Amino acid sequence: SYVPNRAVSTMFEGAFLMHGCRPVDMSEMVRSARRQKSPQEIAYTEQAMACCDIGHKAIMEHLRPGITELDLFGKVMGAMMEAGGEFSALIPIFNASPMDGEIPMSNGHTMASRKVIQAGEMLCADLCGVYNRYHANALRGYFVGDNPPQSLVEQYKKSAGSFEVITSEVKAGMTVAEVIRLLRAYYEEVGIWTETAGWGVGYELGWSLPPDWVGDFYFHLGDDKYLDRVFEENMVTNFESLFNTHLIDTLVYEKDQTRILSKTPLELIAVG
Repeated sequence: SYVPNRAVSTMFEGAFLMHGCRPVDMSEMVRSARRQKSPQEIAYTEQAMACCDIGHKAIMEHLRPGITELDLFGKVMGAMMEAGGEFSALIPIFNASPMDGEIPMSNGHTMASRKVIQAGEMLCADLCGVYNRYHANALRGYFVGDNPPQSLVEQYKKSAGSFEVITSEVKAGMTVAEVIRLLRAYYEEVGIWTETAGWGVGYELGWSLPPDWVGDFYFHLGDDKYLDRVFEENMVTNFESLFNTHLIDTLVYEKDQTRILSKTPLELIAVG
C-alpha cells in the first residue's frame, strides 16, 4: 500500500524494530483472501451498483448543451449519495470532448471541470457506486444530441457484444488464457480488434479507500504472462471494452455463469 507513503511507514517500521517487533508485509495474503467475496460482500457490491445506475439515470435527466461538467457531476453525485452511496476511492473520470469526424476525441483520465458541454460532444462518465466501501464500476458514453454518427452507434454495438460473450461463455474456474482467447476471437470476428487503438482490460474490485479502487488481480487481452491465473468463484472484477467506446461494467464470476451488475444499457446513449 502507498498509504501512508513509504517515508512515513519507514518511521513506523523503525519504531516497531526499536521495541523488538518485526513488521511483516501481509499485503499479498490479504489481497488473496479478499478475492473471493462472501454473499454479504456481493450484496454490498450489488447495492453499490444500484447507486451507480442512479448516477447514470441522473446524467440522462440533466445532460444538456450549456451545462458545465461540474454542475452535471454535482447532480450525479447528489443523486448517488441520496440513494446511500459514498465517496469513491478515485475521483471519477467525467469529461466531455468534441468529435474528430465520427470518432470521439480523448481527454484521458480527467475529472469534471468548469468546461461548458456543447452539442455534438461526447461525455465520458466513469462512475463507481460505493456502499460500505465496496465498489461497483460502470462507464458509459453519452452523445450530446439526438443524432449520433451511425458508425459510432455500430462500433458501440460491436464493443458491447464482448459482454454477451462473457455472460454466455465465461464462468468461475476458467483461466486468464481461456477468457482472453474467447474475447480476442470475438473482437477479431467483428473486426474491431487492435492492440494500438483500443483495448480490453479488467481488474479486481472490492473494499477500497482513497486513493485507489483498482485491485491487484489485473488482466489484459494482450497479456502473454501469468495466463494460468484463475477467475475464482464469487470474485468481482470490472471489464473495460474500449475501442473508441466508453464501456465498462462490473462482473461477478459464479460457478455456472458470470453476471453483469449494471442495468444501464451497454450502448451509445444519445441525450438530446
